[in-house]
Amino acid sequence: MNSFWRSIRSSLVGLTVWTVTAAATEPRVVMEEMTSTEVRDAIHGGKSTVLIYSASIEASGPHLATGKHVYRARYLGEHIAHELGDALLAPIISFAPTTDERRFPGTVNLSPETFSLLNAELADSMVNAGFKYIILLGDHDGNQEPLRRLAPSLDEKYRARGVRVFYSSDAYTKSNHEIDAYLTEHGFPPSRHGGVSDTSQLWAVNANYVRRDKMTVGSAVPPAGSPLALGTAGFEGDPRKSSPELGKIFLDIRIRNGVAEIRKLVQGSSTK
Repeated sequence: MNSFWRSIRSSLVGLTVWTVTAAATEPRVVMEEMTSTEVRDAIHGGKSTVLIYSASIEASGPHLATGKHVYRARYLGEHIAHELGDALLAPIISFAPTTDERRFPGTVNLSPETFSLLNAELADSMVNAGFKYIILLGDHDGNQEPLRRLAPSLDEKYRARGVRVFYSSDAYTKSNHEIDAYLTEHGFPPSRHGGVSDTSQLWAVNANYVRRDKMTVGSAVPPAGSPLALGTAGFEGDPRKSSPELGKIFLDIRIRNGVAEIRKLVQGSSTK
């Protein structure tokens, strides 16, 4: 073996050791990856906040996996929990109310009532586990209004037990506005469901969930605030200028906004 290949081999071995060491020292924040005693000890050690992240299983055209929101919520929730420092991520709620997506195979639709009940039952489990702050978040448009309505009722229900429940929207709504402004400023084509933003973010999370050879032009993007109009393609806009680099920028926007809002909600509250 010549010196060049010995150098490459040494570098790869060093990288592998570093990766394993980093993974071993990174604190766990995803609850289903932890044992019951590890969750208990984390709560006793100061992990007083739990994130309940709702997603959706839905059609987004031929180029995106139906679990795009699930994969993204898991990524965002884990990163937000790490940034907060005192939080764990509850199991992702995978199903949600949908609209025009339900016309296409692969979509799973819940009524708003069932969706809210599922969040409420999961929140109750988190209260019983010993968390003091429960944060409801959603990575899908159909999550937002049910969660906004649910959070105050749960907050009232559990406040006597020293628990606060909040709805956090900035990782979704505020971030969407900032992402749209970025796309416009940088000359990207209009896109919404399954477009540049959606595709880029999923690509940054895991390239295996994006079918790059299936990217084409979808239905015309309707005016802002309009209901989904997925036509026959199942998505809106033109995703062909998507990239994982762009997706990382957008994911970082969501993480930053989510962390800032959650800190503000928790720090401005009392559990008494």
